[in-house]
Amino acid sequence: MKKSFALYKSAIFSYLIDPLFYASSLLTVLFCLFKFFFMGKFFVSGLGSTDLRPFFNSVPYISILTVPLLVLRLRPLLLDDSVPLSPFKRFSALSLSAFSAFAFPLILLSILPFCVNLFGTMDFFQALSSFFGIFLYGLCASLLSILFFSIFPNSQVFPLILSSVSLALVNFLHLLPLYYQTGIILTFLCRKISFAWHFDSFSKGIIDSRNIAYYLILAFVLLLLCVSLEYKRLGKKTSRLTAFLFAAIILLVSLSFQNLYFRADASKNGQFSLSKTSKNLLSNLENPIRITYYRSKELKNLYPQTSDVAEFLADYCSESKGMSFTLEKADPEKLKALGIQSQQIRSDNGTKTEFVTVYSAVLIQYLEKSELIPFVLSTSSLEYDLTQRVQKLITSKDRKVYLLCGNGRSIEESYLYVAPWLSSRGFEVEHLNDFNATEVLKKLTPEDQIAVFGTKDLSAEQSFYLQNALEKGAKAFIATSPFHTTIEDEWKVSKPEHDSMISYLNSKGFAFDLSLAEDISCYPLTMESGEGNKAEYATVNYPLWLVIQNQKEAKKGATVFWASPIVPYGQVEPLLFTTNYAWKQRPAASDDGNLFLTNPFMIPKSAAASDAKNEQLIVAARSKNISLVSDQFFVSSLMTGFISGESSGDFRNYDFLTKELLVLRGEGELAALMEKSAPVTSLHKIVGESEFSAKRKLVLLLTFGLLPLVILLIFVFVQIKRRKK
Repeated sequence: MKKSFALYKSAIFSYLIDPLFYASSLLTVLFCLFKFFFMGKFFVSGLGSTDLRPFFNSVPYISILTVPLLVLRLRPLLLDDSVPLSPFKRFSALSLSAFSAFAFPLILLSILPFCVNLFGTMDFFQALSSFFGIFLYGLCASLLSILFFSIFPNSQVFPLILSSVSLALVNFLHLLPLYYQTGIILTFLCRKISFAWHFDSFSKGIIDSRNIAYYLILAFVLLLLCVSLEYKRLGKKTSRLTAFLFAAIILLVSLSFQNLYFRADASKNGQFSLSKTSKNLLSNLENPIRITYYRSKELKNLYPQTSDVAEFLADYCSESKGMSFTLEKADPEKLKALGIQSQQIRSDNGTKTEFVTVYSAVLIQYLEKSELIPFVLSTSSLEYDLTQRVQKLITSKDRKVYLLCGNGRSIEESYLYVAPWLSSRGFEVEHLNDFNATEVLKKLTPEDQIAVFGTKDLSAEQSFYLQNALEKGAKAFIATSPFHTTIEDEWKVSKPEHDSMISYLNSKGFAFDLSLAEDISCYPLTMESGEGNKAEYATVNYPLWLVIQNQKEAKKGATVFWASPIVPYGQVEPLLFTTNYAWKQRPAASDDGNLFLTNPFMIPKSAAASDAKNEQLIVAARSKNISLVSDQFFVSSLMTGFISGESSGDFRNYDFLTKELLVLRGEGELAALMEKSAPVTSLHKIVGESEFSAKRKLVLLLTFGLLPLVILLIFVFVQIKRRKK
């Protein structure tokens, strides 16, 4: 043991005196930081994310170059026959020294999670899991490179190149089926061989014994191959029986780990494991439930995340003896008979782009009843989708909600996403209109639920019956305010003369401040200024469109438009808050009849410029049976289009609506499942530009300044110590 440790120290010393080691460490640090902060657009407004997976995924890229260079430094010790150690002990010590050199820059980079935490919520357990996984990767990468230097002992350049090429292959081999048609066997082998595929679960915060076993068994196999090659180089023979027994043991251990394993979810909110809500529901099953996952074989190659779906479904069913899970290959004819529609997804095939027809549906069967999840690609909301459907099957209770537009518009035209969104979340939706609204409102009971968007155009009769129903205990989500904005043209704001619902809400603890809330945390509008040839596009922050940062009642955040502050009192609790840098714009009559300044180019962008004071404002609140957002366009399809990207929609407001409807029904635990699987990665801790700039300078100084300086100082210190000796 002492001799092995002495060899390890000798190898470490050879690194410490080698400028190439410091250059390699510096390159790793700078590459990973640059890829995360700049290529990942961390400091770009609206694009920055606290998700560290891009950082950890960059390590294998740079390792293609650095690991072979680090092993090259060990070449004299690898071929030194004078070392009084057996080949096994010698290669063990040298592989650990190469691993230590690999780990050195990553240990320095452990400062990164703390830097990122300055800007947003950091999942430190996920970061620890990722570091553990990347260290296992580094051990195997080091041994793989050592193996090639053992195969070609008489060359330096050839094993160096071959190591880099091999690392590139094992890093990205699992991506091959995404671009080329591969058979089932080849796809399976690509996944099993790929280093990156096995690291994926670690980067999510999942500790899977199968992946740990993969890295450790692979490291042991590579070590044995190196030892065998060393015996061959020295002209010594190894027993074939011994080699056979080792191979048999390794095979048996590998197979046992595939069947007997543990899988622990270390992520902050248990994102990839079952919640207590689901476990309690499944523990009380009186009759068996069968879950079948129909998946196209092409989808597994195009979207590897569907493997997580299958594993989650298996884990879900394992919670109860009365549940069974089956994974079936999608049969188009059978699925059409079940009412399951196919989906078209894009596939880049290297030389061409095509659309592939696929299925990925989950069928839940209970007694003679069934529920369907028509299409699923990830586990992002899978637990909620499963649990609310299982609950519905067991209890036979529908979640019915009425939708009423009270601002002169229609649900079908102005709020067209609301009904399909709520339907996908397990609600039965019924639209109310001028013909049936009064009769339905008249018959509402305490068990009924309604969502109202705007109240200025409700008739006196409709307002009366709605208020009467609320007095009896009916549940309502109401999106309204004392003011009305014309959203199709010049954004003029006026105050309706007769809106009895505003007075009613004021009497129930929802007091409206007769102003509009503004905040420096706001939506950046891209608009056209000028006319004719002088027209140009400019991006301006619009303080009247409040960007609500993630908080207790809105884990993903939200966006509200022309909202009036709410002053809750009595039993009413606040829900959504602005930042502490918000302010109020008071109404002031103008020549065009607009009560407020709404022009994005003219409106002041701060409290100081508005001659107002900074304060935190409330724009949503909740009582026992009423949830109020002071914005009638909160889930308007037009406003959703404004704030959505080109390729994806911003439906955070719809999630808030769904959550509030569930909470009002007494299903708060179920509502929590929607947000559990959606970790907040936005840079929500910084709202002011000056604060953001200061924190950015600090982080850049610590990462791009301090870390390289530490590497340089260690190099200088070692050189000084050597000269003194």
